[in-house]
Amino acid sequence: MTTVKLYGLPSSHPTDCVEAALRLKGIPYKRRDYLPVVHKALMRPRFGGATVPGVKVDGERMLGSRAILRKLDELQPEPPLLPSDPDARARVEEAESWGDVVFQPLARRMIWAVMSRNSKTMLSYLGDAKVGLPHGMLAPGSPATAWAASKINKAGDEQVQSDLRELPGHLDRIDAWVGEGLLGDPERANAADLQIGSSLRLLLTLGDIRPLIEGRPCAALAERWFWPSSGHAPAGVLPPDWLPERRSEAPA
Repeated sequence: MTTVKLYGLPSSHPTDCVEAALRLKGIPYKRRDYLPVVHKALMRPRFGGATVPGVKVDGERMLGSRAILRKLDELQPEPPLLPSDPDARARVEEAESWGDVVFQPLARRMIWAVMSRNSKTMLSYLGDAKVGLPHGMLAPGSPATAWAASKINKAGDEQVQSDLRELPGHLDRIDAWVGEGLLGDPERANAADLQIGSSLRLLLTLGDIRPLIEGRPCAALAERWFWPSSGHAPAGVLPPDWLPERRSEAPA
């Protein structure tokens, strides 16, 4: 089987979504990570766009986690990431699309809102990624990178406060999907599990956000199909009055 080349960013949740799918399907791959912000200049000549993840397989190049997951289902049909039943497939694709269009950008804004306030934690998210420079040499540039990334991703105060107000409702939606059995099958992941779970996994690394997710049915999605995250940001970075109250009991 051809080895897939996966291009992403350290701790990028859409890149981790694709990597989890590659592992589940047993498709051999090599991952290459670029540095945030700099990646845009490096991805564009390779893929014609500046986002991650990107893959190269058999001379074909493509961008975006949803498109890539479809390609992986072609390369290796088992285990499938989408149900064969048309109605069930439509529901999974609807949840996957929401996870990509709504929830993924929210998680991205959250991480950069935190990093722009505490750039020292950025190095923890590099893990064992090989980015071309010793990690220690990257520390001086972390504040500028975090500032630039927060601007690029529109992680301004007003937007992040709005995201935080909406987060409990988003988590309720995901919990409801888990309760219906649309998400959270412990034996088999679907495309929506990976799309949404990768964003939850990233959010759980943020000390201010983690208490809002822990104990909920959806929390298991963040741990079931993904490797443990190397990154961590402490609590107390975001203003306390921005944070919604933690529920004393997760919804049934």
